[in-house]
Amino acid sequence: MPRSSRLPLPAALLLLAALPACFELRAPEPANTSSEWVSPTSIDLLLTNFATAVQRLNAANYERCFVPRGYRFYPDPAAAGSTNAALFANWGLREELDYFNRLRQRTPATAQNQLLLSARRDQIYGPDSAEVSAQYQLTLSQTDTAFRYRTLTGNMRLLLRRRNNEWQISAWRDLATGSQPVWTEAKKYFIRN
Repeated sequence: MPRSSRLPLPAALLLLAALPACFELRAPEPANTSSEWVSPTSIDLLLTNFATAVQRLNAANYERCFVPRGYRFYPDPAAAGSTNAALFANWGLREELDYFNRLRQRTPATAQNQLLLSARRDQIYGPDSAEVSAQYQLTLSQTDTAFRYRTLTGNMRLLLRRRNNEWQISAWRDLATGSQPVWTEAKKYFIRN
């Protein structure tokens, strides 16, 4: 006698009970923050990536803006002061990321910084080397009440290198343009606190 291909009633009921779980809606996963990154095949794209990473406090994309070896930051001399000479003497990528991550930890999850660049001038030295000078205004949305500056204003000079057809920042010089606090103040504070 041929065997029936039907399931016994208890097994069929068990399968029917589990069926809705196959179609259960779930909360969407957060967007991948690396999708904000655009391959910086031009200086404009690098600066857009940089500004977006600063504004959204995206540490992974911020790091991608810099050369992996040999990056240097040169602070504004007045803001750094003589007491911080050792702090900035060898400021490389590790220090840059430490400062940025500490700033990010003190910023509310829903907040964003604002970075405005203006009066930009590009000096092309060759196919793989350039310098960008721009005025900046950085407005921070951090919660550390001991850091007394909300808006930082100055001039940034970025030495850029192109490798594998992508531009990266190899050096950054911060300069005051008046009596307003400069980006050096944030780096000096958040690298220590």
